Amino acid sequence: MNYLMSIQVLPYHPGDKELYSHTSGAIDLIENSGLTHFVGPQETTVEGNLDELFSLVKKLNLYLAEQGCEHVTSNIKLVQSKEENRIKDILADYYEFEDDE
Repeated sequence: MNYLMSIQVLPYHPGDKELYSHTSGAIDLIENSGLTHFVGPQETTVEGNLDELFSLVKKLNLYLAEQGCEHVTSNIKLVQSKEENRIKDILADYYEFEDDE
């Protein structure tokens, strides 16, 4: 099976004046995961197998808890397909990707 997951994390930290100020740290974690991903304006889409994707969700929530966030809402969309779905193929009509991306 092939999986694509879009995730949006909405962390709340009581000491921060900016609402959801810890999302950039979560995006850094995704970017360092080694998984193919695309950061969008409201969510990030990631390619991987089911274990990799749910492990990433757990890491994101643990990271945000360690940052002192009182609660985190994780909105997840998961696409499962017998056919290969790749971010680059889906966005090919809209973006130009480097060969190494």
